Parts: sequence; structure tokens; C-alpha cells
Amino acid sequence: MTKPDAVYARFEGFEEQLAHCYFLLHERFIDDPPLARFWVETAMEEMQHFSMLRFCLERGLTADIDIDPETIGHVEQLLETVKGIAADPKVTVDEAFYAALLIESSELEEVYERLTASLAKDRPLLYQAIQSSLRGHHASLAEGAEQFCDDTGYVEAFKNLKESVL
Repeated sequence: MTKPDAVYARFEGFEEQLAHCYFLLHERFIDDPPLARFWVETAMEEMQHFSMLRFCLERGLTADIDIDPETIGHVEQLLETVKGIAADPKVTVDEAFYAALLIESSELEEVYERLTASLAKDRPLLYQAIQSSLRGHHASLAEGAEQFCDDTGYVEAFKNLKESVL
């Protein structure tokens, strides 16, 4: 496996694990249909990220970018924290949004954007769709925080995150 292939495979795995965490949150809040729907839709968006990285890898549409090992380690640590929170059967809504904020504001999103940027030249329509999807992803997180969180700090943090990608 080449270095770019290994990087794509690694981050593909991160996206899949994050989707699994959001599916767990969907199950945790199944008795609150609007909240459960929010988490399942967020999980599906992460599955799209996973699929886009797999597409790039399978089609040889990879970019040879350097990812600092510290960045990889940081994303792994954050993902482990998120997994722990998502697996807690007593996780609160605010704790769930805290976990999402941790990972969504991390380097994971930046690396995903860098890895899919390889599509801009050969697959411009797909690249544009990915960019639109990312903006929508951040907007839905901000809207979800506003609708479901009691802590206005999370609402503001997600709004700021949304503004940073527009």
C-alpha cells in the first residue's frame, strides 16, 4: 500500500467510526424522534465522507499530502473520547453535542477536505457536491445544537464552526 493509500484508508476508518458513534447516539435518543432523526442523519453524512474517501482510493484519485503524525494521533485520541461518550447509556443531549463538537472542530474535517480536493480537477461536479454537503453538514449541526441543546455555549460553538466553512 502506498503512502497516500494508507492515509486515505486511515481517515476512511475514522469517518466510519464516527458514523458508528452517531448511530449509537441515534439509538440512545430513540424515544425522542426528532433528536434520534438528527443523529441518524448526522451518521449518514459521516458515511458519505467514508464513501467519498473510499471512492478516491478505489479510483486512484488520491492526493499525495503530508499528514503530520501528531494530527493523526490527535484525531485518534478525540475519536476514542467520542466513542466513550457515545457508548455511555446515560449520555445527555449536551454531552452528545459536546462529543460532536470535539470531533467536528478537529483536524478530521480539514484532512477530509484536503483528501477530497483531489477531485476538483478530474471530477469537478463531485467536488462541488462534496463542498456543498460539507456546508450543509456544519449547518445541520448548528441547527441541531440550537434545537436540542440547553447549553447555549454549544449552540454558539457550532454556529462559529458553520461560519468558518462558508
